[in-house]
Amino acid sequence: MNQLKTWRIVAGSALAGCAALGALLLWPAPAAPAYVAVLSAPQDNGAGWVVQVAPDRQLTLTPLHGTLVANRKVLQFWTMPAGGASVSLGLVEQDRQFKLALDKQLPLAVDQVFELTLEPAPGSPSGQPAGPVLYTGVAVRTN
Repeated sequence: MNQLKTWRIVAGSALAGCAALGALLLWPAPAAPAYVAVLSAPQDNGAGWVVQVAPDRQLTLTPLHGTLVANRKVLQFWTMPAGGASVSLGLVEQDRQFKLALDKQLPLAVDQVFELTLEPAPGSPSGQPAGPVLYTGVAVRTN
């Protein structure tokens, strides 16, 4: 009687393992980003932030290390489409990941420039980058 119980447990465990493996193989892998840009400091080329844009145009800006921001100053995130004016993507909190759904009207292409500038609070008064560029990089296609 004990042998029958043991074999049932073994068979049930094997069946559960096969089902789990099958589900894992059928589960879709996360989509690779469509574009990536590493933003580096212009003075020393030290990487500071990474921009990833998913195929569904969800943008993620991730800090690689601490960025100091003085009082009454803010980090403003910009992109410059080829042949176009700079477009503000928003204000970024220092050392925090920033996520954004890109507007369909905003073109996105290889060699598109992304920048983080230091602006007076509450952001650039002119609507264009006015403060010093802390980090800059260009987008490359990943797929």
